[in-house]
Amino acid sequence: MIKKITHLFLLCFTVTQLATAQTFFADDFSDYDISDWTNYDSDGDTYVWSVMDWSAYIADFDATLVSRSWTSATGGLSPNNYIVSSAIDLTNAAATGLQLAYAYGTIEGAPYHAEQYSIYITTANDLATIQAATPIHNETLTMPSSRQTNAIDISSFAGQIVYLTFRHHDTFDMNSMMIDDIKISIPVDRDAKIEAVNLNRFSVLSTDNQLSLDIKNNGSIAISSLDINWNDGTTDHISTISTNIAPGETVTINHPMMVNYATVEEKDIDITISMVNGSNDENPTDNVADAKFNTVSQPGTKRILIEEATGTWCGFCPNGAVGMDYMTSTYPNTVIGIAVHNSDPMALPAYDAGINPYIGGYPSGVTDRKLEVYPSQASLQNDYNTRINEITPVDVSTSATQTGNDLVITANASFYTNFSNTEYRFGVIISEDGVTGTASGYAQVNYYSGDPSAPGNYGNLPDPVPASQMVYDHVGIALLGGFSGEAGSVPAVINDGDSASYTFNYTIPASSNQDNLHINVVLINQTDGTVLGAYQSTVAQALSVQEVSGIDSIKLYPNPATDKLNIGIEAGNGNYNITVTDMLGRRVINTAFEGVFGNQNIELPVSQLNAGHYMLTINNGINSYSSKFIVSK
Repeated sequence: MIKKITHLFLLCFTVTQLATAQTFFADDFSDYDISDWTNYDSDGDTYVWSVMDWSAYIADFDATLVSRSWTSATGGLSPNNYIVSSAIDLTNAAATGLQLAYAYGTIEGAPYHAEQYSIYITTANDLATIQAATPIHNETLTMPSSRQTNAIDISSFAGQIVYLTFRHHDTFDMNSMMIDDIKISIPVDRDAKIEAVNLNRFSVLSTDNQLSLDIKNNGSIAISSLDINWNDGTTDHISTISTNIAPGETVTINHPMMVNYATVEEKDIDITISMVNGSNDENPTDNVADAKFNTVSQPGTKRILIEEATGTWCGFCPNGAVGMDYMTSTYPNTVIGIAVHNSDPMALPAYDAGINPYIGGYPSGVTDRKLEVYPSQASLQNDYNTRINEITPVDVSTSATQTGNDLVITANASFYTNFSNTEYRFGVIISEDGVTGTASGYAQVNYYSGDPSAPGNYGNLPDPVPASQMVYDHVGIALLGGFSGEAGSVPAVINDGDSASYTFNYTIPASSNQDNLHINVVLINQTDGTVLGAYQSTVAQALSVQEVSGIDSIKLYPNPATDKLNIGIEAGNGNYNITVTDMLGRRVINTAFEGVFGNQNIELPVSQLNAGHYMLTINNGINSYSSKFIVSK
């Protein structure tokens, strides 16, 4: 919601809104309208400040001022961009305590984060006046991929009508500078703001989940205690929490009452700060937040979708190709890798356009459409280690039938929680390995040529690597259902134990080798665009699901397990082999059960395993099923 206000407008408010009446100017850019700001393109490159949604990189930059020092179309830029506010009336501002507060940062990781910006306050808005003025603040960013806040005392400007200017300058070939949540005000004494809520989205039953809050002190005195309540729709959980938050500082606060349910639940958690230092917060408008939380009857199999933004024109993109190959070969059961090409012969326009808002440059990796990560082997591995143990409430799978070159692909999902009103969609991405071409666009630009520390073998290859030497894997060649998935493909109301399926049609191109194709099913949350679940199979594997039988389903319980895991099988009689692997793919159990009768339980000892997440696979020689379970100690 837009928050553009002036002092004259605020005078119309009642005396009871004293905290709001101390705000003289504010803009959070949520209406995407900067027509009341003035842009000056002093460098003349036509790139100026604009409003963009980059929450895919940093959540709170959902609508923010952006100035670029690099674009995929131009490469490096040398910005000298000014953006000037409308007139701000400070004639009735008190002579002390007047403050400019704002958020700032960049989405880019090191070393491409060192953007420089300056701030000016002047009594005229023409460029010559601003350029002749001394900035009230100048800074070169030191924190990669971050959103920071700052507060500057501007009491010396009280009693005047002024203009506020942000300038992005004296930098080259980085990425972008962001400015957001601008406010000129006289802060009240007690003003705590909830900036972020941190809570696991999904959890297994009877498990403690820590609710933590990022709290900013927008007041003028230190915060020593907070009364914080979380309510799940039926019960309050109020606690007085001691802390020490200096004015302008943000601190993470852990609520002492854990979020824990013994049954399958869907909860909307409302969080409220009711008291600051034992008294009412003087600006309660930013004291409320919410979070969604679900327990699951059993965890689904967590697979991580990595979409690598790349292009043959991109000299650093070989690093992403090597990182992707490492992850997909090291974790073939839990990593799904797809290369999304840009401006080369393998580019799929709809896919390229869809992934573009999630990335800040090339190469980039996007995991589950939640987080941008630099797609080097080390960065992808760190991201995998952080996220592979996340609880997922669904198992996704696929099957297919074929007539000639025509495939009918069925996307399936089995849910382990309740959703009362949501919108998920199935989508299918077709990817292909072994893609080659003779045209010049298939040659790979290679900035690592001659570099002994180059990723893979690229240090020994020329720049560019000739098309005749290049083979491209994981190439996204088709989107079935579009980038966001097929509308109406999943019911809005889902209960624990429900299944959903949807069919897609695809004709294998004559130019493709069927053996090199992968069917990638994704389940996409339309609320935030993230991927809830994913599954990858070859065409042959998808076809085989229709051709074999022998295991109808398996159920693991209790989950989490401590000493023994029960495996409930609905199957025909036969011999079964059971393997258990950890999340690094290492086999920790391999055992056979002979002469098992259908519809009975197998008891598997797991007391020897360390606490953690594991994958169980049961195979009868014809078909196999896999499911994830947890060992707790």
